[in-house]
Amino acid sequence: MHNPFSMPPARRSPGIRLSVAAALVALATSGCASAGTARPGSDMGGASVQTAVLANAGGSARGVNMVSVTDVSRTLVSAAPDKAFQALSAAYAALNIPVTDIDQRERTLGNSAFRTRRRVGDLPTLRALDCGGDSGMPNAETYQLTLTIRSKVAPSDDGGSVILTTLEGTGRNPTTAASSDVRCVSLGTLEKRIGDLVKKTLTGS
Repeated sequence: MHNPFSMPPARRSPGIRLSVAAALVALATSGCASAGTARPGSDMGGASVQTAVLANAGGSARGVNMVSVTDVSRTLVSAAPDKAFQALSAAYAALNIPVTDIDQRERTLGNSAFRTRRRVGDLPTLRALDCGGDSGMPNAETYQLTLTIRSKVAPSDDGGSVILTTLEGTGRNPTTAASSDVRCVSLGTLEKRIGDLVKKTLTGS
């Protein structure tokens, strides 16, 4: 894994539909996964490899490896980490994102099972996520989404702080009986919104 301050954006293939019959097994479980070293000051983001065992109509099965990459959004602020963490908590409250996971010592917070539809925070879901689409309609607009949103405050080299945020999740069509999920890829808009709200709180503007 790369340093969060230099990691380039990655292009990913969204909208991977997982069969309800598929057994998703992280390769780490089978000893075949490759895990990189942790980023300095953060255990967020990175790449993981999963194997989906897919059964076709004839009954035969095949394994498909899928690489999932979670990008880290970074916002630099001039405030000390403790003060920045207070502003981060206020940003989540302003966006009506309930904080279900918090670690004051590590200065991390977030929600690992945030269920929403049509909007996430004050943004339309189609502006925050790409979940693929059916018949020209973005799935992010109509699907029931289950998201993992995490943020962390880390000290920066100049005495300020950096706000690290990740967003990922899955979507499911609420109008059908199908139980298959679609992977949703962040567009970076919500993470930037969180960073902007932290800045606004710190500057009082």
